[in-house]
Amino acid sequence: MYDSFMLCPVAWTGGDMHTNESGATSGTVRFDRRSVVQAIGAGAVLATLGTGSVLAGDDDERDETDGTDESENGSWADRSGDDVHPVFGFSALTGDVEFPVEPDHTVDAYIAPREDREIPEFYFEPTGLALEPGETVQFQLVTPHHSVTAFHPALGIQQRVPDGVPPFSSPVLPVGASWLYTFEEPGVYDVHCGPHELFGHVARLVVGEASGPGAEPIPEMANGHGNGHDENGNGHDENGNGNGNNGHGNNGNGNDENGADEDEPAETENGAPEPRPPVGAAVTVLNDAALEPDRILEEGQVSWDEIDDANKAIEL
Repeated sequence: MYDSFMLCPVAWTGGDMHTNESGATSGTVRFDRRSVVQAIGAGAVLATLGTGSVLAGDDDERDETDGTDESENGSWADRSGDDVHPVFGFSALTGDVEFPVEPDHTVDAYIAPREDREIPEFYFEPTGLALEPGETVQFQLVTPHHSVTAFHPALGIQQRVPDGVPPFSSPVLPVGASWLYTFEEPGVYDVHCGPHELFGHVARLVVGEASGPGAEPIPEMANGHGNGHDENGNGHDENGNGNGNNGHGNNGNGNDENGADEDEPAETENGAPEPRPPVGAAVTVLNDAALEPDRILEEGQVSWDEIDDANKAIEL
């Protein structure tokens, strides 16, 4: 039913955005397919596939390397290992698996249709969660095809987890599966579902204190463009980061001021792709007032229903 929404090859081109007093953005965002490479960048493949260990493979090799058990059909392992790894976490295909630790909290991953919109909602429940350092969260897949992936430069995305935290991610998992992760370092952790980030499938976990890069609002227009369209609606304004002249570069040919192709991701000094910012409704959901880190600490958890409905919407 939701196959057409499993992967999201679109990028932001405009929308009705509003800035509150803290500098956070809200509103409906729109996307087109042309600028997907620029907006998503090289980290998209890693985020979509997840960096966790694969749950299926050669049985003999698996038994020798990680001690996981075979399932009844003899071809699938039902767990990823014997502990909660700081990068890979712990994956379980069914609820019958014995966890290496008892979870302190549970977060569910959902896809839910809406009668008033063509695109369903993709969300974590709760969307905001407060916990203490060293506590473990169980992410349960109520619906299929989700990951839990950090906003981390090593995954090609700008950092929104505490300094020193490794680039953790689950695999993309099926319905009924669970993924465990232990949050050791204090601070704000913003995570997303790799396949559904554009649709706002994100969560914020505040571990002990509201600190770190994730405690700051995502800058306005973090989706990779400037300050919107000019008064005539003809492309971007003078602050559009080289995207003026009807949405093209200074020469009107789709290139930036240096002649570079807009569709090529920027590179760092060592040649690696520049980490991209969060994209799509991930920006407006994370910047929603309900998910302010101090509020999460005060409330303990924040439901998806508390997010402003306008901040959940995108237009394709």
